Amino acid sequence: MTPLIEATDVTFSYGQQSVLSGINMTIAPGEIIGLIGENGAGKTTLLNLLLGVNHAQQGQLTVFGQAPGSLEARCKIGSMLQGDMPIQGVTVREMLTLTNAERQSTTDPQQLLIELGLEDLAKRRLTALSGGQLRRVTFALAIIGNPELLFLDEPTVGMDTTAQQAFWQRIRQLKASGKTIIITSHYLPEIEAVADRIMLLKDGHFAFEGTLAALQKQYQQVEFICQTALPTAAFMDLAAVTAVAKQGDQLRLSSEDGDVTLAALVPLLSECHQLTISRESLTDIFVHLTKGVPA
Repeated sequence: MTPLIEATDVTFSYGQQSVLSGINMTIAPGEIIGLIGENGAGKTTLLNLLLGVNHAQQGQLTVFGQAPGSLEARCKIGSMLQGDMPIQGVTVREMLTLTNAERQSTTDPQQLLIELGLEDLAKRRLTALSGGQLRRVTFALAIIGNPELLFLDEPTVGMDTTAQQAFWQRIRQLKASGKTIIITSHYLPEIEAVADRIMLLKDGHFAFEGTLAALQKQYQQVEFICQTALPTAAFMDLAAVTAVAKQGDQLRLSSEDGDVTLAALVPLLSECHQLTISRESLTDIFVHLTKGVPA
């Protein structure tokens, strides 16, 4: 399958400040990529390079086999970036209709308003919308041209819970239709729920790139919780156990390899009740990787 995006040794600096250094990535059609990192890690800069807003100072970068920002690439891309800029005096319906005409799209703006639950905002001026409402409209503008590739930068900021749920449902529908989507968000549980792969930027390069399962296997602790009358000493030497704590009858075990610990725990299971096994979240792993907190 021909990659939709390819980057080889891409670098970018603002003056003397290096922002991206040696970026390599390949993104295939139909993937959802979760691009994560702390503020200032270079996420927005990378999106701007892919959009052709800025240009790589070294290395090679292609989108749809073309230089970023080319007419062919722009026609296939929808973007929902930070910093919505409402135009004075323009209504939601007028903005959607104008954008639809510019993209020469066959999408029916009224139908899209209905699908995204924006009918009640259709006659509202953009400047009269709340932050969350404006983000929903910006998303409609991003997808009205039926793009093959979507860039979504902090897409759900300001949205209420209902709007967020509807947004992510639409993202799943877009993925099912074969769209490629790159999402940056500080709401890591959202990324965890939809991303096929995680790309974590740190200090201008990828500290991790791969599936969430691979990230979990590499960094994640597993926690066992149960009710038991056995003393902590009975669990201290179990394989791969890194910590044991007990409060009353509740026992907590931390393990660096859940499968190994579970196998070692089998002879004690008759004395362990209401056993639960859980893993750390993507948020916990993010802290480990970006803050240097031991996993």
